[in-house]
Amino acid sequence: MIAVVSQFFNIPSETFIRDHVRYLSPGKTVLICQNPDGADQFGYPVLSGIPGSSPFGRLPSRIASRAHLVWLAYIREGISRSNEDRVVEFFKTHNVDAVLVEYLTMGALLGRACRRAGVRLYAHAHGADSTVMPRKHLWRRRYRHLFASADGIITPSRFIADRLAQIGCPHEKLHVSPCGILPERFTPSTRESGRLLVVGRFVEKKSPHLAIEAFVRIASRFPEARLDLVGDGPLMARCKALVGQENLSDRVIFHGYRSTEFVQGMMQNAAIFVQHSVTARNGDMEGLPVSILEAMASALPVVATRHSGIPEAVVDGETGILVEEHDIESMAEAMAGLLAEPHRAAKMGDAGRQHVLDHFTQRHTRDRLRYAMVLPTMAEPLDFAEDRVQ
Repeated sequence: MIAVVSQFFNIPSETFIRDHVRYLSPGKTVLICQNPDGADQFGYPVLSGIPGSSPFGRLPSRIASRAHLVWLAYIREGISRSNEDRVVEFFKTHNVDAVLVEYLTMGALLGRACRRAGVRLYAHAHGADSTVMPRKHLWRRRYRHLFASADGIITPSRFIADRLAQIGCPHEKLHVSPCGILPERFTPSTRESGRLLVVGRFVEKKSPHLAIEAFVRIASRFPEARLDLVGDGPLMARCKALVGQENLSDRVIFHGYRSTEFVQGMMQNAAIFVQHSVTARNGDMEGLPVSILEAMASALPVVATRHSGIPEAVVDGETGILVEEHDIESMAEAMAGLLAEPHRAAKMGDAGRQHVLDHFTQRHTRDRLRYAMVLPTMAEPLDFAEDRVQ
């Protein structure tokens, strides 16, 4: 029996966490979380209220959760003894052998409980937890304690693994396991002429405004081209202002947060996928964006940046085109080149789909995680399951 630990199981952008729950050890999983909303969708036993009640409950949920983790690290330095007892008892009641904790920050809080219960601890790094938090001295100290006590540290890319090794994680404990996709969800796109697509939160590290600026530079050369953006966030107002300033409101369409099914539908019609990821001013970086893998599975050529783990999935010149961060001119020319040569774009898209099928399916992820966590090999195929969180 395994346990999957996460603050939340209902964040729309965290499909990878729900996929871990569904496919890592079907029928042999229990859950631990702070907020139980969405946890009941899996039908597994749930222990909620961990790491405990937050003194920041009046703040917006994402801000409150981050503030709570900082408070636990700097003030309390871990979960309370009573909550630790609850976790240990939960592990023992359900005969848990191994624990997968989503995000290093949560992993740093659960080490003592896992040692007391005698279960193996594996912490899965993702993005800000491995790029922003290590810039803070006290979190580096907490991470070093985690690295010493954990049985394994799992990262979504070699880039992130190298970053963690630099702050003291032993190489022998590091395992690279990119998030995977279910091929059944994505079929090759019809590639409607001129359709470009951006998917992701409107935050600094994803920089949708830079993708828009690149589109602005080529819009007059390709009057039939259109840019669709799916997502929302703090940069939305800036993006809409830029589009209005350039009089492109009829060609740059904002769809806001939408369901997984909606994104799949957009990818079935797009011709090119675009993502201009950058290192945010606070150091925040991507791991390996799942949306890029989904686009490749949909046979879309990818225009993206040489950022974090992206070059580990997108083969420059074969499955897409990579440019440097903040190089808007090069991104614009890459987009223009693929718009002008649809046959070349299609060839890249087909190569990208095959690359994902060969290396980045959910079965690949499951097998890599089970190997890292010293779980028996599973030969069974994955059962397709829709993501019901909207």
